[in-house]
Amino acid sequence: MTDDAAETTDDEGDRLLNALGVVLTAFIVVGVVGVVLAGMGGPSTDVADAPDAEWTLDRVNDSHVRITHGGGDAVPATDLVVTVDGVRRRVSWDGLVTEGDAGTVRAGRGMIVDLYWTNDVGERIELESWQDV
Repeated sequence: MTDDAAETTDDEGDRLLNALGVVLTAFIVVGVVGVVLAGMGGPSTDVADAPDAEWTLDRVNDSHVRITHGGGDAVPATDLVVTVDGVRRRVSWDGLVTEGDAGTVRAGRGMIVDLYWTNDVGERIELESWQDV
């Protein structure tokens, strides 16, 4: 093989490697741009604010308490969650909870009662917490 033939083979190999590098770089750039655009074009992640309402808790008897909506924003009962010492409890609310509406829940003395509002994405936001009632 002559020197000219060896140089031609080396030049072709270099051109092939350069072309492969350009193609790989293009794929990486297109991938990054695609990820960025996909992230920007997704649904809005704005989360509604918790309702602005007052809540009170009274002891009904040794085993039950009453949570009362004391005024402010009306709240769908399906958006409210009550826990007693971390365990979800069923409350006797139905429909839209407005000022004066009350729900009763089983809770002994000294237990922690938490009232949460559940937002559009399923996160619980604490509205009130009571202890030693």
